[in-house]
Amino acid sequence: MVIPDAVRATVLRRFGRLDRAGRTTLMQASAIGYRFHLRVLVAVGRASEARVRAALDGACELQLIVLEHANLERYAFRHALTRDIVYAEFVEARVRPLHRRIVGALEVAAAAGDVALADLAYHAWAGGDARRGVRYNERAGDDAAAVHAHDDARMHYGRALALVSVGTDAFLRLSRKLERVASG
Repeated sequence: MVIPDAVRATVLRRFGRLDRAGRTTLMQASAIGYRFHLRVLVAVGRASEARVRAALDGACELQLIVLEHANLERYAFRHALTRDIVYAEFVEARVRPLHRRIVGALEVAAAAGDVALADLAYHAWAGGDARRGVRYNERAGDDAAAVHAHDDARMHYGRALALVSVGTDAFLRLSRKLERVASG
């Protein structure tokens, strides 16, 4: 299932407001499933029950999860998409460092002219490297748009857009570029 970028950005913005322990707890909960029990989460995690409860309280405040049954201490993600997005973060957290190392190696190889811009763009984006991801994806989008490869341009601009905060100059600039290729 394709998750709209706006939904993903909203969930990730809320998720990012949790502290590191809270994000870890919620990622572990996402691996359990859409619904999860406090006892199971405490058993699989490496945090005390008090820390897990605090993390879950924070996630509830941010409307990422809801307490389904107080007596049974059962929780659920507010929406199935929320769980999917958090779970994807869990998976990506394990592969992002690899993509960051790959983009670094590709930059070195690019000095010799042996690397495609699309490869740099992909690995910077997959590595969650906002600075390089925006730069390479925007350039790749510009190159694709210049030769009327609108699907590729939309993909690259969309990736770059996912790495910037809403309302920033970069967000506005990339949004305009994305609108231009969407109508083209």
